[in-house]
Amino acid sequence: MPDLEAQLDAVSRSHKGQATPAALEETLSCIVGHIARLFEVSLDEVAILLRRHRGGNEVLRFAYPLEFLRAGQTEFPVKATKPSIAGRTLGSREPILVNRAAAERHLDAFEKILIHGRAGLPIQRLMSAPIWGGPGNLIGVLQVSRKGKTLEEASPEFTPEELAEVATIGQQVGPYMLRAIPRDF
Repeated sequence: MPDLEAQLDAVSRSHKGQATPAALEETLSCIVGHIARLFEVSLDEVAILLRRHRGGNEVLRFAYPLEFLRAGQTEFPVKATKPSIAGRTLGSREPILVNRAAAERHLDAFEKILIHGRAGLPIQRLMSAPIWGGPGNLIGVLQVSRKGKTLEEASPEFTPEELAEVATIGQQVGPYMLRAIPRDF
């Protein structure tokens, strides 16, 4: 993780510590690239959702994939009609491991959106962990998935040890993300 933290420090310095859209995109790309390499998943199998408040409601807004960030209002209420694993992560404040995600009731609209020019595939396996901006400051959710047409295509299963790694990353990257998020996000 020191390598990732060094990269994030360099990104912050290059943007003079300012919270701008460019700083946020570069910070997110750095984090997601590290996670994709670590867990041997593609970039579109990592999602970062940030907690926001809109009109008295708590929402989760996609910050990554960048296509969702650039699209603008790609968000959903935490207390949606159809439960989301990200919403459960936010509510419980605990990491969640689901190795049969396609069989579990969850929001799936974002699996169907084209990313990097390819059709979306169902999420078969998923790790979801809180992102902490500091002690007690829950700012979002980090998710790592394995997608595929079938469960077998999305192998291997994630392990509890890998979930612990994702939870640690969520604690370590949160402060960097907080510094990069523009006020009008």
